[in-house]
Amino acid sequence: MRINKWLVLILVVFLLTLGILVYYTRIKTTTNKNSSTVSSNIMFLTSNSYVFASPIRAKVGGDLIRVTVFILDDNGYGIQNKKVSLRTDSDVTVKNVQELTDDIGKAFFDLGSEVKGTYTVEVFVDGVTLEQKVKVVFDNQSL
Repeated sequence: MRINKWLVLILVVFLLTLGILVYYTRIKTTTNKNSSTVSSNIMFLTSNSYVFASPIRAKVGGDLIRVTVFILDDNGYGIQNKKVSLRTDSDVTVKNVQELTDDIGKAFFDLGSEVKGTYTVEVFVDGVTLEQKVKVVFDNQSL
């Protein structure tokens, strides 16, 4: 009977220790949505971040193309509060809809043009160029 008491005591200590470790790990890995310093210091990977354009073709003089950027860390998690900017031809107007990334690492922009053409869009995050670029087309047709 004495051995069973020791086993129960060891099991209780083990479970308490495990609970404390899980709690501590959860606190350390949870980001604070109200704090820009927690997530803005996290390193992002230029090779693991993405840019999308939708649609990729629009009419000149009114239709817009939405460019969405996802800034991710090496585990694929979005990084909050990164400043994203776009660079493209001067014939394209860029509207910064949300230039700071949100809690899933997303920023987005609207592009428009009065001039027909195919344009390459480069993405910069905190001054660093992403590897991926996107091409958009403005002409008299839309998809």
